[in-house]
Amino acid sequence: MDPASVALAVVSVIDLCYKYGNKLAVLCHQYRNLDADLGDTILTIQASWMKMDVQLKSLRAICDKLDYPLLNLYHDALARLEAKLARAAESFQVVQAKAGVAFNVHQKLKAVYLKRELAQTVNDLEEWQRRFDPSWYLITRIANPDVDRRLQNVRPGQQQQQRDASISPSPSTRLARMRESIKQLSSQGEEVSGSIFKDVTALSSEMVRIEGTNAYITRYRNSTRSVLLDPANMLSQNQIPSTTAKLNIRDLARLLLHIDPLTFYLLRCDGVVELPTTHGKQFHLLLEIPVGLSSPKTLRQLLLQRPIRKCSLSHRIQLSKQLARSVMFVHAAGFVHKNINPATVLVFHDEKNNVALGPSFLIGFERIRRAEGRTDKFGDLDWEKNLYRHPLRQGLHPEDIFEMRHDIYSLGVCLLEIALWESFVRLEGGEGGRRTSVPWSGLEILDSLADRDQRRGAFATKDRLLEICKEDLPSIVGEKYTSVVVSCLCCLDESDNNPFRDEKSLQDRDGIVIGVRYIENVLLKLEELVI
Repeated sequence: MDPASVALAVVSVIDLCYKYGNKLAVLCHQYRNLDADLGDTILTIQASWMKMDVQLKSLRAICDKLDYPLLNLYHDALARLEAKLARAAESFQVVQAKAGVAFNVHQKLKAVYLKRELAQTVNDLEEWQRRFDPSWYLITRIANPDVDRRLQNVRPGQQQQQRDASISPSPSTRLARMRESIKQLSSQGEEVSGSIFKDVTALSSEMVRIEGTNAYITRYRNSTRSVLLDPANMLSQNQIPSTTAKLNIRDLARLLLHIDPLTFYLLRCDGVVELPTTHGKQFHLLLEIPVGLSSPKTLRQLLLQRPIRKCSLSHRIQLSKQLARSVMFVHAAGFVHKNINPATVLVFHDEKNNVALGPSFLIGFERIRRAEGRTDKFGDLDWEKNLYRHPLRQGLHPEDIFEMRHDIYSLGVCLLEIALWESFVRLEGGEGGRRTSVPWSGLEILDSLADRDQRRGAFATKDRLLEICKEDLPSIVGEKYTSVVVSCLCCLDESDNNPFRDEKSLQDRDGIVIGVRYIENVLLKLEELVI
């Protein structure tokens, strides 16, 4: 089907969503005063529909500007929404029918019927929004000024919400802000509303290093609120001009300013400071720690905990979903991370819900750059870093230019570790009390690491990871999770069954095709997993 036909199909499904959504809104209004608890549930449904209403209007306004892969993804997502809205409206009608047969049904009993039906509606709509959000933010990748003009005209009332800091921005508002930030990227001028670079004197001199990372916890001098200092584009590693590094950091900070941490699983950036280090002055991102979260530990620390504390399967699935979302949003913002591994994933203690393994966030933006920017082709010989790199990105002089799929490969290695709940990198005591890194014995890659032909050894290690995945994972996390890990590890293969192998993706200037493939073959499959 050609893009124009798919665009028309998308508009048709949007119309059906409006038909059932507006019907649901009217019914909610009729029953809002039936019961106090029911009123709260109805308010939740109305709030969800208001967000969806703006997103539907936005999609309708720009769908003729979207390419086929993204249109097709939206069509499938909207068809699911239509079914959920139709079911919700039908739930009201079922209760009305029951009340009609027994017209003397007590109001409280009617409310009980409705609450039971509407609880499922709330879950359905929230689940749909959670699954839809990643594809929604792919719109940030479309480099077309006409898209911005049309989005601006969709709902002028959104401007008031943007000015009111007390209201959490809707997905549509966040999208508009991110696109505005992207338009400003790599411009030489300062920000209109003030520089993203902050004075380091605003921070407390007390800084606590997070074990296993180069990041620190500190606070502002005039506040008790904790912030995280994450070094970005370390100049000792990135042999690029400092002005280029500064632009990359500024661009990333601008985009991270507009994110929702519990949607993106990235920490919101409040600015950039320059701190002295052993390598000279170094830029650090000022990342806000959400209220109620504390005691961050790296994923590697958790995997290495002794005595072994096996993480429940539901928590492992949750961590996998969150990390996959982090990677998606880094790419949706137009960046590649280049440093994804268990040491760059922070897991927080959730004080509010008293959960030891609370939400996780991707940090470690030490080698971040724009996806379309100039890449480096220098590396290192650290096996523990190369383990998370595709074979063609290893060694002192990597063969491949870094692209989004290299991040996806790194994600696959991390997902494998999470599933097994084993750290592939172990620390052992050495001479003089120094600890050295050794591979987990279950990897059985010592011969591969010792191979004088580094390329051959790297591919042998990749083959071993795939072997472990196919042999061990199905009985631990099931076939669907296993297929996700295989897709990630094989994302750069030339085989016909590689979902990321698409000739068009090689000429995909906006990175949309790879993003759609990632959502279809990684994110949505993980979201379908329920324990």
